[in-house]
Amino acid sequence: MTLKEIAKRANVSISTVSRIINTPDGNFARKEIRDKVWEIIRDTGYVPNQSAIELKQNKTKNDIRNPITIACILGRTKTPEENPFFAQVVRAVEQKALSLGYVVALSYSILDIANLELLKKIESVKTDGAIIIGRFDTGTLKFLKNHYKNIVYVGRNVVDAELDQVICDGYEATKEALNYLLRLGHKRIGYIGETVNEIRYKAYLDTLLEKKLDNDRCLICSCPQTGAGGYQGADMLLKRVKPLPTAVFCATDVAAIGAIRRFTEAGIKIPKDISIIGMDDIELAGYVSPMLTTVGMPKAELGNMAVHILVSRLNKNHKLPMKLYLPFKLAVRESVTKCL
Repeated sequence: MTLKEIAKRANVSISTVSRIINTPDGNFARKEIRDKVWEIIRDTGYVPNQSAIELKQNKTKNDIRNPITIACILGRTKTPEENPFFAQVVRAVEQKALSLGYVVALSYSILDIANLELLKKIESVKTDGAIIIGRFDTGTLKFLKNHYKNIVYVGRNVVDAELDQVICDGYEATKEALNYLLRLGHKRIGYIGETVNEIRYKAYLDTLLEKKLDNDRCLICSCPQTGAGGYQGADMLLKRVKPLPTAVFCATDVAAIGAIRRFTEAGIKIPKDISIIGMDDIELAGYVSPMLTTVGMPKAELGNMAVHILVSRLNKNHKLPMKLYLPFKLAVRESVTKCL
């Protein structure tokens, strides 16, 4: 399979295929085109630059005909598109694997494993290792270990399992967001996001306790960490809290964007009337109005390092479970201001 053949199947130019493969976000092409190109790559087992890869990995021609294959598994969402954070990590995994001469042969959500057709596909597609993005429960871990010998987990929470892990610490990132609000004088801070087995919620509660802040349970809105969930959380605050908190921490940027929409509909000005801070620093965060203040997660690096660690494991370069922590960074924009 060549770039030309992929382009022909996808009905796009060779340059478009090349840019989709090699550009970190690839957002110059429509989503349907990007998805189609990556589907063809997965289905055909396309590996670029065969000669260079053979030299770099010191493989024989027979080895190259059977490249190492990887499964990319979502732990908390059905599709990458439901969460832009996961979408960018998944794309980074696919691109890094491809650049190293490996194939992401299977991509699915752990939430769909009850589907018999998917189970048949999982059983029939041979893979050498798996990268799971987003946390999972004990039952999921048993399923993963039954199907994959080599596993790397990527997420914001450390999981209690003997696995290689690439982490950007959601607990500390949440505290960074809350401490920024505190430095600006905010003491009555709301929470929008999940509350069950959620490290960001634990960080929120711990910070309230440590700083002796208002712990009114009405300030906590337990809802999905999606745009719809953020909208719902803001609506809950509007209906049950008077006066509103001076600031709200949202567990994800998409939830924060949903909350901004609901507050704006209610005539609440952001950040004049209420400050909003999110987490992830997805691309849209810099384009909404007002631009979203958030804690950035290194999405491309999370995906890249997961592939490198899995390759290291496959090549027997390390045996003990590895935990790699990547840094986060506060992105100060327009949605947060000083508390007057």
